Amino acid sequence: MKWLGWIGILLSSVFFTACSDDTENNGLNGGAGSLLVAPEVAAYGGGGQAIAGEDNITDISACLFEDGVLTQVFEHLQQTDGGYHVSLNAKKGTFYMLANTDGLIDLNGLKGCSEEEWLKTAFPVKDGKAVGFLTGKMDLATRAQSGQTLVLKRGVARFDLTLSGNIAVNSLTLKNAAQSVYLFPQAEGVKSPAGVVRKDVTAHFDEVLTTSTSGVLYVYEQENEGLEVSVEAMVDGQSKVLTKTLEEKVLKRNSIYTLTLRKDTLSSEVSLDVLAWEDGGNTQLQPDLDSQITIDKNLSSLPDGVQMTANNTVTVPSRALDFTLALDCDDELEFVSSENPCVTVEAVSSGVVGENKFVVHKALFPPGYPEEEVKVFFRRKGLNESYEEDCVKLILQENPIRLEGFTFDLQDYTCDFGRYIDNEMGRFTLPEGLELVAEFPEEDKWVKVEQVADAANTYRVLAGWKPNDPKADGRKQSAKLVVRRTADQQEMETYTVVRRNYGLPVTLLNGIWWCRYNALGNSTDFEDQILCAEDPARKLGKTVQEYLNTCSQEEYLHLWNAAYEGNDGIALKAVSKDNKITLDGWRSGESEHINKQEPAALAPDGYEMPTFNDYRSIFGAFVIPTAWTEFTPQIGGTAYRSAIILEKRSGLQLGGQDLGELWTFSVQSVKNQGEEPLTFYGVGCQWDGSGVNRNWFLLACYNPDVTGWLVKGSNASLEHNGAGANNTRIVRFKKSDVEYIYQ
Repeated sequence: MKWLGWIGILLSSVFFTACSDDTENNGLNGGAGSLLVAPEVAAYGGGGQAIAGEDNITDISACLFEDGVLTQVFEHLQQTDGGYHVSLNAKKGTFYMLANTDGLIDLNGLKGCSEEEWLKTAFPVKDGKAVGFLTGKMDLATRAQSGQTLVLKRGVARFDLTLSGNIAVNSLTLKNAAQSVYLFPQAEGVKSPAGVVRKDVTAHFDEVLTTSTSGVLYVYEQENEGLEVSVEAMVDGQSKVLTKTLEEKVLKRNSIYTLTLRKDTLSSEVSLDVLAWEDGGNTQLQPDLDSQITIDKNLSSLPDGVQMTANNTVTVPSRALDFTLALDCDDELEFVSSENPCVTVEAVSSGVVGENKFVVHKALFPPGYPEEEVKVFFRRKGLNESYEEDCVKLILQENPIRLEGFTFDLQDYTCDFGRYIDNEMGRFTLPEGLELVAEFPEEDKWVKVEQVADAANTYRVLAGWKPNDPKADGRKQSAKLVVRRTADQQEMETYTVVRRNYGLPVTLLNGIWWCRYNALGNSTDFEDQILCAEDPARKLGKTVQEYLNTCSQEEYLHLWNAAYEGNDGIALKAVSKDNKITLDGWRSGESEHINKQEPAALAPDGYEMPTFNDYRSIFGAFVIPTAWTEFTPQIGGTAYRSAIILEKRSGLQLGGQDLGELWTFSVQSVKNQGEEPLTFYGVGCQWDGSGVNRNWFLLACYNPDVTGWLVKGSNASLEHNGAGANNTRIVRFKKSDVEYIYQ
């Protein structure tokens, strides 16, 4: 293997818009004391390359020291003629240039200070982060020409991150890091300012880092006995915190330090190493393009289905498998990274010099993703860079399973809907000889899998509903979807489906699962509602009406105080104001009629507004009696025969004002068409500025013709009513139709 070395000094010229003012701050053109300075950014120590945008410069300033005293300050210099003109008293002394320090150093306030004091000037962090400032100086006595190049060095040290294995980094922290730095390097070596404050500095990443990344953290040059790096990462799906004390007790400005996380081949333990770039001057190695690595087919071990093609390419089926690649290279290689989390690589130690073997772990490539070309990168040991030529290509073949409705994560094979969902979640279409089943490790059988009769080997996956499930509190509910061979039930692939298990308390009446309580707060948000696990009446073994007759005032008002108008789904609450009970936020000009909204528009997932006819299946047209009385609903006939009762409670107050007599009424089946009474209650309707009309209940329902149901507070009669949009309503949901009910 031949290597070519060449010098690559990073010199970034800085350009700014010309300014015509001829003041001391921006310099003068020409003159015996005129100096043209062209700044350039120095290469990193060791030859590391700058990152795009890393050396952006926002401002340039300069100072002149004559006979050891600061005599001239040049702020906000503007570029002209390829450099910066400054007008000097005389071409002698020491000329200092600074970049990106605006607002953090008061240069004019330092006039008259000694050069010794100047070199002890401390530079702070900004907003808790190191500033990417640059500095440089030159002795004018040794510079005969008017035009001079001045090299600027970065005042910060950079950390790069190298990953090897299935590792995803969430954050990294440099503990006990210095919060200030000397503006210029010190003659005695790396020193931190006296009394320097030290704090932990953390870099959080918006997206986890899964590949090697440069410039993950910048800190100031410092001497520090207590420097420690801590990395929070996911390794093979498990959370780990890795720490490492820096062996070097100093961090040098204009230098790069590499954090390397790698998984040990034998132990599978993950190690964290911190290394400084070796001082290699300005020389950086690049590979000889005629000697790129190649795959040795004869020494490689490839299982069935894995095929080699031209140009260092291997085609791999979607299933999980391992195979060994032998790479032809005169140098020892190490794995750097892959472009897909499904692919990880470990070196195999053979003890033979020059033999490079690697085991490729190819995890299951889930369905729903197109065929993908993945580059697996290697590098020659001893180098800190990997190159495009030092890679092999893997073609990850598309999974033959076809999906509808599901998207499974590439790493954990999970489809998390992140919400409550029921009925058909999606479909699997499988190759011949395979079948789909659901498994429930320590979980209710909330998923049902059924084969579609008219489709070739297609399976519907149904999410079910459990009435009054005490565990339906918003927790995650998961199930395994297992693809297995039909012949022997051998598991081939496994996927996980997750939902949030929410449920509202319900009672069955005349063929409909009615919610036991009115909607509260944001009507679409489960977290604002009474959930199954929190049903206060059921906990006490009472009906809702019995509970409302006996509960505390606080509990009663919590359930009672919510009314709705318009289409925003946000409850209005009754308040005591001007000696009346009124709904706070009531809108006289509301034009959006709640009865015209789509049934599911204002309801949590899996629930909906009852229709006008749903109410007709439980109500008739009559005066509600104060003793259980039988009646026949308007829809359903005698089969739906029910009984109804009105009860009253007094003595409740809101904001110190008595609410008077408050009504509740219940309906129950007398024909075994229901489980327990269904109770109605709530804030009376408000239709004008006079406030709430006690016990006048408008029941919201879906009906584009707007007609709904009204309980008249004057005589407790039930009637149809098409009140306007600004008439407030209580909202009671029903369970939407569901195919699968589980126990």
